[in-house]
Amino acid sequence: MYLLKIIIPLVFLVFTGAASAEFYKYVDEKGNVHFTDDFNQVPADQRKQVRGYEEYRQPAPAKTSQAKIDPAGEPGVDKTASSKTRDDGESLDFDKQLKALDQRKAELAGEYEALLKENAHLNEMKKTVKNRAAADQYNESVRKLNAKLQEHDRKRKEFFTDVENYNARVGQENKARQKSKSTTP
Repeated sequence: MYLLKIIIPLVFLVFTGAASAEFYKYVDEKGNVHFTDDFNQVPADQRKQVRGYEEYRQPAPAKTSQAKIDPAGEPGVDKTASSKTRDDGESLDFDKQLKALDQRKAELAGEYEALLKENAHLNEMKKTVKNRAAADQYNESVRKLNAKLQEHDRKRKEFFTDVENYNARVGQENKARQKSKSTTP
């Protein structure tokens, strides 16, 4: 009996396949579009030209191990240390760095809003495309928007890295201050 308790779960694990997120699109004889995740449900005459699609998976968010995240999902900065002076007299100008990061955050937010508006405009433009010239113009606009989005994403990643570095410096400064307070009688 004990052996069955071990063997049955192992059998299920062995015969369990990886779940596929692929699905298929086909058009029936009435012109209706159908989607299925079972290739056998696609009519035999359409199987050669049917295309398989992968389910869209959102990319994993960038790691922000030390960056604070505000409720809006934007990286925040640790504001616990600002314009402090270390014991060795070296001035750490955290306020200037913080203001620069806040400025960049605001610029990125404005840029993102502009990109959203441009995307909405392109979605409306897509509805009015009637000929080849209009389609070419639309496609070129989409290419330009995609390039802007890639540049925005690069700036955003760079900003996240800078916030993480700032937070690490603030953390180090706070640890140094706590250590110096604990060693002082």
